[in-house]
Amino acid sequence: MNSQLKYWFLHDHKLFKSLSFSEVNALCIMKKFQKSKKSEIIELPYSERDRIFFLKKGILKLIRITEDGEEVLQDIIQKGDLFGEIGFEKNSTESEFMKVVSEEAILCMFYRDRLEEIMLQKPDFALTYIKFIGFQFTKIKNSYKNILFKDAKTRLILLFITLIESEKINQGEFIIPKYLTQKDMAQLICTTRQTVISLLNELQKEKFILNENNKLIINDIEKFKKLVESVK
Repeated sequence: MNSQLKYWFLHDHKLFKSLSFSEVNALCIMKKFQKSKKSEIIELPYSERDRIFFLKKGILKLIRITEDGEEVLQDIIQKGDLFGEIGFEKNSTESEFMKVVSEEAILCMFYRDRLEEIMLQKPDFALTYIKFIGFQFTKIKNSYKNILFKDAKTRLILLFITLIESEKINQGEFIIPKYLTQKDMAQLICTTRQTVISLLNELQKEKFILNENNKLIINDIEKFKKLVESVK
């Protein structure tokens, strides 16, 4: 991938709009810009330098392997997300990898120290970055609040609403992605797979979700979003 194309990928994101070509090029060297196909595994090898990952295109599952060899879904990474060492404290290294669940994914990795150098030179970019990271942490905080204070049904509904909003769909219907298994749903909302199955059945009986040709469909997005107001 040549530098011009690489620059377009990064510069297309609002976080990088204030940077020049040379500044973007300094962040992301060519070999750290990876294009992957569906079902490919992207490993996160150990690095002594803190890294930041930016997903320009596609959808990834961030997965951790437990000591027992079980795969645990950490998060669903969507287009435009930054992840990895996004703060300013060094994080512990874990055995993690990413699996591409969209047809294609384009992932950029750059080192935090390079980012800090540019932030010192570009106060406007530093402010944009701080706001962006603040928004990311607000989402994380809200996720933990949901787990602590909301019941499983509400958490499942909010998970689906998050997916809908990430696709920027405001009305009509939404097909729940097949890559999101019942086990994934359970891990993301901190419950059991059996509970998820029961909740999906309940939502189908209430006509909020349809099962057509082995596809789970939220048939009325506006009505579904209002549902969260009526559950505890």
